Amino acid sequence: MASDKKSERLFLTIDGQTYDATDFVSRHPGGSDLLRLGANRDVSILFHSYHRRIDYVKKQLDLLPRVSPASPAETVVQEIETPFYSTLKQRVNKYFEETHQSSRGGLLLKAIFLLTLTFILWKLVVIDQIALLGPFLGVILAVNGLAIQHDANHGAFSSNPLINQIFGCVDDLIGGSSLMWRHQHVVLHHAYPNDSSRDADTFSQFPIMRMNPKLKRHWYHRYQHIYGPVLYSFIGVSYLIGDVVNFIKKQYEYLPLQPLNAIDRSIFVGGKAIHIIAFFLLPCLLHGWYGLFYLYLPTTLVGSLFLATLFAVNHNTEETEYNVDPKMDWAEQQVRTSANWNTTSWFWWHVTGGLNFQIEHHLFPGISHIHYPALSQIVKKTCKDFNIPYFSHPTSATSLRVTLLNCINLDIKIKFFF
Repeated sequence: MASDKKSERLFLTIDGQTYDATDFVSRHPGGSDLLRLGANRDVSILFHSYHRRIDYVKKQLDLLPRVSPASPAETVVQEIETPFYSTLKQRVNKYFEETHQSSRGGLLLKAIFLLTLTFILWKLVVIDQIALLGPFLGVILAVNGLAIQHDANHGAFSSNPLINQIFGCVDDLIGGSSLMWRHQHVVLHHAYPNDSSRDADTFSQFPIMRMNPKLKRHWYHRYQHIYGPVLYSFIGVSYLIGDVVNFIKKQYEYLPLQPLNAIDRSIFVGGKAIHIIAFFLLPCLLHGWYGLFYLYLPTTLVGSLFLATLFAVNHNTEETEYNVDPKMDWAEQQVRTSANWNTTSWFWWHVTGGLNFQIEHHLFPGISHIHYPALSQIVKKTCKDFNIPYFSHPTSATSLRVTLLNCINLDIKIKFFF
């Protein structure tokens, strides 16, 4: 039978051992998307960071058939369940036990509100030609990505995998791709933040932008704080093109895409088609060049810059570390390479989907962002107990300032007036 062909089976390598998860993928409590994302590669980091009750999960893992590695590539076994991370998990588990809350969910009403607001703004801009609302529509589109699809594609939006998949498709509707995002963000970025050779977020912009001190410096990088914001305004357009190229190549940067099924292809193609029609073709058809220059461009340029600015402040400050020793405690790596900002702000907590709690998000990506304020107190105390630095800027302006300082060749300090 075709299902017996090795090429069609799903192998996962965890802690140096390869398992056949073909028959388990449909029963995976977190849904098939996250499991298939790790097809035929080492997913040790994802396995440990998404499972807080590791002893129980390991017992379930032992029920899967063990096989020889699916590829001859050397597997590097990294100890992840260290005293620091184990203590963190125990304290976080205790928090959920005492509060009787689910670690996932609690975002449905917020998502409905945002999507309703998005549709209303889209009508006012695209149909009614209220161009002044275009930039605001762009910002709200970015917020949809931050506060809805981000949790959904991490499996944290709901305890129901189907609901996660549905709301994960918000990324496709706003111009991105849930498929590409899971490869870029979940696999490459979360596992290896600020690593010059493995974190796509830190090297994919090179040589235009230099976001890691290990990358070669060119003369024009002295001015990247000037031209960077202009280029970042075109992220929305670059996503449209880049996603299609990666889909055709079946690869994101150096990472091969998971084996694609009919649903993957339909979501990708359908999402791109709907976005292009709704935000590009329809404005042009209804209003001609006015639709392009006064409706579409202000929407995508402002929304893209807003999104890029929020991304930049999470890992590119003067305190955050780069290219840490691979042998370092994995959880400690996440803390040292990330920075929080303005964590007392209810507004930024909800607008960014909790990304101002970047440290907590990297340690527990499968937990809904509604819990981040409470988790931050646990993480901060545990870091203090283990003598690990915990970076948190008091305001968004402070965080942006130090990010701008850091982006100027990463080591040339110039004062900004913030």
